Amino acid sequence: MPGTPHTLYVNFDGAVLRRGCGNDSRHDCSTLADLFDGYIGPFVGTEARRVAIIESVRKDLREIGVRTTWRRPPDDPGYTMVLYGDIGAQDFAGIAPYIDCGNLWANDTCFAGAFQGSNTGATIILQEAAHTWGLEHVNSPFDNLHPFVEAPTPFFQDQCNKIVANTDLVETAGTCNLVHEMFCETGFQNSFRELLYLFGPAQPDIVAPVLELTSPADGSYHVLPVELSLYGEVTDDLEPQFYAVDIQQDGQTLFSDEAIRVDLRLKNPPPGTYDLLVTVRDEGGNAGSDRVRFTILPEGSEDPDSTTGDDPGDTDTGGSGSGGSSEQMGCDLALAATGPAWPLLLLFARRRRPRPPALATSPAPRYMENP
Repeated sequence: MPGTPHTLYVNFDGAVLRRGCGNDSRHDCSTLADLFDGYIGPFVGTEARRVAIIESVRKDLREIGVRTTWRRPPDDPGYTMVLYGDIGAQDFAGIAPYIDCGNLWANDTCFAGAFQGSNTGATIILQEAAHTWGLEHVNSPFDNLHPFVEAPTPFFQDQCNKIVANTDLVETAGTCNLVHEMFCETGFQNSFRELLYLFGPAQPDIVAPVLELTSPADGSYHVLPVELSLYGEVTDDLEPQFYAVDIQQDGQTLFSDEAIRVDLRLKNPPPGTYDLLVTVRDEGGNAGSDRVRFTILPEGSEDPDSTTGDDPGDTDTGGSGSGGSSEQMGCDLALAATGPAWPLLLLFARRRRPRPPALATSPAPRYMENP
């Protein structure tokens, strides 16, 4: 129904495409499977690059009721999937199976080549997704629906632009006039108004993230000198987000910063028993927390855990835990006692938001939707 919020899933991990089941994002079905030999390879860019692309997509949808995530959503109520990765040797940057006038089918699958530039990548993602929502090409170089990249930061324009049939900008009367003519004369399209009509205004984030600390092991013992990984994964319906990370001991804040997960290194904490409460708060203000308890023993002490083998919490590699990358998302939390107990001096490397690179405009990526 018009005005119903929707989810856009950007799949960076690739997929084995299924034939004979139409275009169904929930089951990796595509009528274009043969075009890619049934396979889309994963995006090989860094995690930081993936985050930058997602943030660029969200920027253009900030007023629209479309929520963007890189985690596959639940099957109900459905979602649009853009497979962003290795589409093989093609003469187009992205492709959608058809123009779905009025977004009658809410579970389409479309494709985008693995461009590294966040602005270019976001434009391709948004254009192919928009085709599955019923939007057509227009002749304005500043609109996301222009057939190829000319403007450095195109967006969904709130104005009537002439509909064109292809990358040669051949003017046409359009296909989805049942919706177009609600806002413009025949042969014109207002991209922003149509999206607002289809999905309504942006919806607040009311789902709290779930934090699971996996390192160090809860209840573990560690003998100085030691370097520990304090690592925790965040599960959220709108991943990735930059979460406000707060670490407390006995009600006192020891660390506060911003990151997409908890990924810290504890260097030689003072001896004692630690009970850390870690809280992550998403961009909508929703909070999730977890705690971990461990003991640091003086140098030369006998490690009670030594009889059970190596402690998975110990690391000498800068420890980002399973799935982390200290180069991209890690921080250092060096603890040095200023007295017999707390407070502690915190020294850390801040995680910075990646800045989108300048848009590459030569050669200009071209798009093809109807093979």
